[in-house]
Amino acid sequence: MLATVNHTRQTGTRANALLTAAVRAIGRLAFAALVVFHAWLLWTHLAQGKAFEPQTAMRWFVAVLVLAGFRYLSRRGLPLVFGRRAVVLWLLVVLIHGTAVWAGESVAADVGIPQTVTVLAQISVIAGTLGFVLWVAVAAASLRWRAGHPSFAVPVLIAGLPSAGLVFRFSPRPPPLA
Repeated sequence: MLATVNHTRQTGTRANALLTAAVRAIGRLAFAALVVFHAWLLWTHLAQGKAFEPQTAMRWFVAVLVLAGFRYLSRRGLPLVFGRRAVVLWLLVVLIHGTAVWAGESVAADVGIPQTVTVLAQISVIAGTLGFVLWVAVAAASLRWRAGHPSFAVPVLIAGLPSAGLVFRFSPRPPPLA
């Protein structure tokens, strides 16, 4: 008995699969950039001799513990963003970065990163936030459309026209008198 392969195309899931693959690829690229940046930062601390100062060494040690905590959550199948354990880890991340800023350790100023890079980073954050807000707005309108409440019903109602639920019944000639 030969097994046949079903090559039916699923148009609804293909777009979702492509979107999911694109989001995962962007996430992996962002994670790789974050790893490369922190590797560069560690190398800079080692080269400048700051890595063995007590404050810097403690921050790197806590960072390794936080990474181990995220790895633990990931292996257990727990969420990395929501939940008590994840929130504790994210608070530790904020604490690590907050103490570095509070101590005034600016590696960027020491190494000589141009000001255009920091301006570009600020603009990209603003553009990313604006893009996220637009994405949320489009997604909300899309959900309303799928639920049967088109977003154009509100302006039509405000303009004094009948709502989308009212259907006019026009005919090519007037109805008969009798």
